[in-house]
Amino acid sequence: MRFLLLALVLVSPLCFAKTVVIVQSYHIEYKWDSDYIEAVRSVLGEDHEIRVFELDTKRLPKPEWPNKVAEIQEKISELDPDVAILGDDNAFTLMAEPLVQREIPVVFLGVNGGIAQHPALDHPLVTGILERPFFADSIRHLRKILRQKDRFLVLMDDSPTMNNAVNEYFGEKRHATLYGSELDIVLTNDRDTWLQTVVDAHERYDAVVLGTHHTIRDKDGNYVIPHELLKEAFYKAQLPLFSFWDIFVGEEQSIGGLTISAHQEGLTAARLASLILNGMRPDQIPQLRSLSGHYVYSTSGLEHWNLDLSPMIASQANFVK
Repeated sequence: MRFLLLALVLVSPLCFAKTVVIVQSYHIEYKWDSDYIEAVRSVLGEDHEIRVFELDTKRLPKPEWPNKVAEIQEKISELDPDVAILGDDNAFTLMAEPLVQREIPVVFLGVNGGIAQHPALDHPLVTGILERPFFADSIRHLRKILRQKDRFLVLMDDSPTMNNAVNEYFGEKRHATLYGSELDIVLTNDRDTWLQTVVDAHERYDAVVLGTHHTIRDKDGNYVIPHELLKEAFYKAQLPLFSFWDIFVGEEQSIGGLTISAHQEGLTAARLASLILNGMRPDQIPQLRSLSGHYVYSTSGLEHWNLDLSPMIASQANFVK
C-alpha cells in the first residue's frame, strides 16, 4: 500500500487532466493562428482540457478591444486555468498582466516586442518564445536564389507586430545593408499604398520580401482580406514576391523563402506549457527565440517567376502548390 501511494504521488501530475487556455491575438481563420493551435492540441489535447479565445485584433477596430478583453478575462476567471498560452504581441499586451495578477502561469509565442514594450516578460510566472524574423539569414538565402541580385524591398503592414520586429533589429532605420544587399523597409496599413508599392517595386528593386499584411484597410476603413490582397499583388507584381513566414507561401501567394513556422512555434509553446503542468515554475524555464527557419517554396510560384532552386536548396526545402 505504501509503495502504491508513493507511485500515485510521483505520477499524479501526468494523470489528472488540467485546464489550458489559449488566447489568440487574431482569429481562427488566420492561418498562423490555426497552425499553432493545431500544434498545441497535438501535444496537450489528449491529456488536458483546452479552451481557445480569440481577441480578433486584426479585424476589430481598436476602440472595441477593451470590451473584448473584459469578456475574455471574465471567462478565464471562471475557468481558473492551470496555464495560459498567449499568441502574439496583442494578446500578451492585453492579457499577460491580468493573468499573472491572478497567479496564472503564462507561456507566450509569436511575441516580437522586447522588455520595453512588454514589461511582463520579466515576471517570474512568464516564459515562452520570442518571435524573430530571420532578416539577415533570409536575405543571404535569397541572394543565392536570385543569383546575387542585391536590392530588396521589405514590405509589411504597420502593425505592432511588424513595428516591434523591425525596431528591435534595425532601430529607427528604414534603409539597411545586409550581406552587401540594400534593403528598404516600408510599413503601411493603407491598401492602395501597399499594393502600389508592390506594382512599382520593379523600378528600384530585384525582389519584394513580405512581412504580415493583416491590419490593412481600404480608403473607406474596411478591413482588407489578406489572402485576396496577396493574390492581387501576385498578378500585378513585376518581380518575385518572397516571405518571412510560411503561412504566406502557396498558389497565387508568395514564392517562399527561409521562413518561420507557426506549427513549430506552437509545438515549442505546448512543450513549455507541459513542463509547467508537470510542476516546473516558469522562471525555471529560459525564454527562447524562434528556432531555425525552414525553406518552404511554392512550385507554382517558382514556375510563374521562372526560378530554379539549386539541388542543394531543393533537397532541404518543403514544397507546397
